[in-house]
This record gives sequence, C-alpha cells and structure tokens, in this order.
Amino acid sequence: MGCEKPVQRPHRRFQGGGFSLLEVLMGIVVVVFALYGVLDLIASNQRLSLRAQRRATATELARAKMAEIQVAGFDAVTAMWPSLPGGPPQSLIYPPDPAEFKTPYKADPFRWQLRLDRDPQYPEAINVEVRVLWYATSTGLREQILENSVSVGGLLVKK
Repeated sequence: MGCEKPVQRPHRRFQGGGFSLLEVLMGIVVVVFALYGVLDLIASNQRLSLRAQRRATATELARAKMAEIQVAGFDAVTAMWPSLPGGPPQSLIYPPDPAEFKTPYKADPFRWQLRLDRDPQYPEAINVEVRVLWYATSTGLREQILENSVSVGGLLVKK
C-alpha cells in the first residue's frame, strides 16, 4: 500500500454564471448613454413647454391690449399721431421702444408695442397691430425680437 499514487483530481476551472469585469463596464456605459438621452429629452421638453407657455401668455396680453385700444376708440388713437408738415405720416410705431405692461397686468418679461397704419384713401380706418415680445438670454437682441414675439392685428374704424 505504500506505493499507491495519490488520486489526482481533475483541474477544474471556475465556471460560475457571473459576469466578467469587461461585461459589467460595458453595461454601465450603455446605461449611462441611455440616461443621458432621457435627461436630454426631459430638458428639451421643458424648454419647449416654457416657450409654449410664454407664447400663450403673450397672445393673451396682445389680445387684452388690442381690446384696450378698441375701447379707447378711433379718436384716442388718432390723437397719438404727430402733426408734421405735409400731413401725418402713414405709419406710426408707438412707443418707439417696447414698453412694460402696467397694472392690472403682471407680465414681467413681456413688453408691448403698437404699429398703426393709415391708408390715405381710407382716412376713417386705422390698421392696428399689437406686438408683444419677450427677451431670452440665449440669443442676440435682434433674434430674440423676431423669435420671441406675437402679433395681433385689427382694424379700427371711426364711428
């Protein structure tokens, strides 16, 4: 019995059902990219929602300002027209720079401006355009005015 060889057990490699480190890292990278896409989508959705909300608010403010002008009437609007040699101009921007809304409005980032046009053939009618604009911080001033404004128009006729 002294000559017996010890029984050699076969060398087993661990064959568990786990993941290698490389597989785990690749999984983490995939999850990070997916989360980045979802977060970017959420941020984009918030920007679009804010823009839609501001556009709706600006439209309501423009309608309210147009109603004020209609209530004031034709004579009140023509009184704003400057008297110049050669007759009044056919077009007027009032005020020259966009103005803040006064009470009862609570419209902090919004400004308003009127464009009044008269046709010499129809002196008893004025084309009124109310423009409400707001400023963003991401673009230049000219782009802001063009991109962030709403206009409501109407015709004011002398009664």
